[in-house]
Amino acid sequence: MSGDQSLQETLSLIYHLQSMDLEGQRLRAQTEMATAAIQTEKAHLESLERSLEIAKEELRTLEMNHQKIETDLKDTELLLLEGKKRQKDLKHARDIQAFLSEAEFRRDEKDRMEEEIIANLEAQSSLAKRIESLEADLATKKEVYRQETDRFATETEERKQRIEEIEKARKDLEKGFDEDLLETYQRLRSSQKNGQVITRVIDGACESCRITLPPRTVTEVKKRKQIMSCQYCQRWLYIEDGKVS
Repeated sequence: MSGDQSLQETLSLIYHLQSMDLEGQRLRAQTEMATAAIQTEKAHLESLERSLEIAKEELRTLEMNHQKIETDLKDTELLLLEGKKRQKDLKHARDIQAFLSEAEFRRDEKDRMEEEIIANLEAQSSLAKRIESLEADLATKKEVYRQETDRFATETEERKQRIEEIEKARKDLEKGFDEDLLETYQRLRSSQKNGQVITRVIDGACESCRITLPPRTVTEVKKRKQIMSCQYCQRWLYIEDGKVS
């Protein structure tokens, strides 16, 4: 095998290895993003459930307050009724004046409680509508969440299986690598943006940074005598078999 062929095969191996690594990286990133999205949806659901529970608790409080006001109103009406019965037995002006003052206070209390009951019922009606809306919204979002979690589980399992396939194929591919070259690749991969060490030359330009390369650089890459790097992004340059004119 000639040196030209050896270098081309080496670059081809590196490019293939990188393709596997980038695919695995992409799949893991997709899983992380999907996990974050599911967690966000779950948090929204929990927030909606808390809002619903708070609204229900407020409604229960209004209902209890309504019952208490109703009881107090009945007691006040009873006191007014009993006062009318006692009024005819009053003889002294002082007693009559005291009775009239008390009766006026009771009537004011009665009016106040009746207004409170009306306001309470209006608040209950408004809150009941809000609860109905929250329950409908929650039911819809729960169904969407269920569908999303099912899809998430399926897609995550598919990605997991694909990653396992990639890792197995990667181990097999590594057998064709010189240890020093593999170590260099790993080191460069960890330092390069997006983990790209090698990039193709397409139409005289670097595929990664999309900048047109100097003609001399392209010529040297085509000769396949030594590893050439893009002077702009520092990635190794590679021309696929059959792409050299």
